Amino acid sequence: MADFICKHCGMKFRDLKSLLSNSCSKSPTKRHQPFEGGVMSEYICEYCGMKFRDLRSLVTNSCSKSPTRNHVPFEGGVKSEYQCKHCGMKFRDLRNLVTNSCSKSPSKKHEPLR
Repeated sequence: MADFICKHCGMKFRDLKSLLSNSCSKSPTKRHQPFEGGVMSEYICEYCGMKFRDLRSLVTNSCSKSPTRNHVPFEGGVKSEYQCKHCGMKFRDLRNLVTNSCSKSPSKKHEPLR
């Protein structure tokens, strides 16, 4: 079973050394980078809150709210509550958090605390 996943392409590896030593065409550094949230049963986009069953599906689909135009995994994982890192406001799901305005955020949108 794979214990490490690249956050840019969703490729799975048995150990961190293998992940870090291989190249990744989707990564800005051209190397795989670990998804620090670990292996989960569900993954969420940090910018739009959309949920996927696997990381590869998330990172290969487009997202209109992401600066890269691809979904970016939220490394904080699936939670029962999400909090804005700028104002502290709480939401039951990530989608509601990222779609609402925040006067204290530089982007003027709530951003999740990991």
